[in-house]
Amino acid sequence: MAVLVAAVVLLGGLVLVNLLLTGAVIRRLRKTTEESRAGRLPGSPGLGVGAEVPAFSVLTVTDTKVTRDDFAGERTLVGFFSTDCPHCLPKAPAFVTTARDAAADGVRVLAVVVEGERRPAELLAALADEVSVVVEGEGGAMADAFEVRAFPSFFLVGPDGTVAGSSLKPELPAGAPAPA
Repeated sequence: MAVLVAAVVLLGGLVLVNLLLTGAVIRRLRKTTEESRAGRLPGSPGLGVGAEVPAFSVLTVTDTKVTRDDFAGERTLVGFFSTDCPHCLPKAPAFVTTARDAAADGVRVLAVVVEGERRPAELLAALADEVSVVVEGEGGAMADAFEVRAFPSFFLVGPDGTVAGSSLKPELPAGAPAPA
């Protein structure tokens, strides 16, 4: 009789663990479904393709004001880097190369450096001479507007102010065709 009780208790425990794991999987699936309905794919760096960039206002390191309205009428490549990200500094030269090519095709380029615990000097040295740079703290206006979830992240904003493409690689994200 004791063996039977032990078996029932063990089986009940396994059923409870299975129920908890199934509940966790269902919650994760619901979250993924909500994100895909909102235009964001799992693993995307932030705002989904087609999403309108929310209003923001920031200053570049040269004290030039940048707002969402500045994106109107032309394509803009925006790269997000973090001082705490070990992959950001090594990818900065590739972004600068992409920025040069994009600028030659009439695409504006803006880099955003999110300052964490480390100082942004190295990233600024790698980016500032080639592109306009905004430095902001964690939870800054641009990172919030683009809903950045990973660093480095890259967005192509179309002339209509919506996200035309996004990528985790320092290349021009596929998106809006070049103007004719």
